[in-house]
Amino acid sequence: MNYETNYYRTLFFLVGVTTLLFVSCKQDLKSISKVEMKMIAEKQNKLLEACFSDGDANKLANIYTDSAKLSPNGSHFVIGRDSIRAFWMEDFKTAKVLKMETNVLMVDGNEDVIYETGITVSEILYNDSVYRPRVKYINVWLKQPDGTYQLDVDFWNKDTQ
Repeated sequence: MNYETNYYRTLFFLVGVTTLLFVSCKQDLKSISKVEMKMIAEKQNKLLEACFSDGDANKLANIYTDSAKLSPNGSHFVIGRDSIRAFWMEDFKTAKVLKMETNVLMVDGNEDVIYETGITVSEILYNDSVYRPRVKYINVWLKQPDGTYQLDVDFWNKDTQ
């Protein structure tokens, strides 16, 4: 075999191996449409709304991941499902959510992680008075091994509009 034949065989082999490695190592991020992402976010928000209306901190906490991060308006970060459960239990002692409406404004991400922004308007009974707060929020939903989505980041603050 001459040098030129060896060169082309080696080159062909290296190109083939490189292509194989590239294709096999490529991360397969499953894509879903923004319409599907929005439907998932809206479905999850209905679950949140029901938990708030029922004042059920245990059921509400189960919507969050084990290591979820909650960032309430004007307050400290609350980290982890158990701490989030305690936060909502305390909140539900003094406030009753009468009505909650969530409007998803934007979604992005992929099948495994959905980023959502929106506006929530609530009616809350507190000390015999009804308040109607409006907040803007950012939620990050993570797909779980069982195919459901759990809330991993829950961040909101007062909307000035």
